[in-house]
Amino acid sequence: MEHFFEAIKKMAEENPLGFTVDLTTLKKITGGISVAYLETQDSFDDEGLKRVLKHALDHEKAVGGWFNDENNRFYFDSIRIFTDLKAAMQFGRENKQIAIFDISNLRFIYL
Repeated sequence: MEHFFEAIKKMAEENPLGFTVDLTTLKKITGGISVAYLETQDSFDDEGLKRVLKHALDHEKAVGGWFNDENNRFYFDSIRIFTDLKAAMQFGRENKQIAIFDISNLRFIYL
């Protein structure tokens, strides 16, 4: 777990606006639609990242990070990647998300 923690912290430093990463390879995910799990919502700082990593390793093995301009915090999410927009939107609603992120086109899709 410490290996992943350090790798994601470094990824956040190198990508201050945000990133999406596959934990199995520690490489950026560059396509698809990212949808966060409700269980890891509002996760920031070291404790939040640890919670996100535990969840992600037990589920889809993918993590997203993004900077919130409103409160100057960097947030982390355990995420699931979709290729089907309808399925992504349904999962997003089920997980009480305000928006999902289209990685391929770098845009938010508000639900």
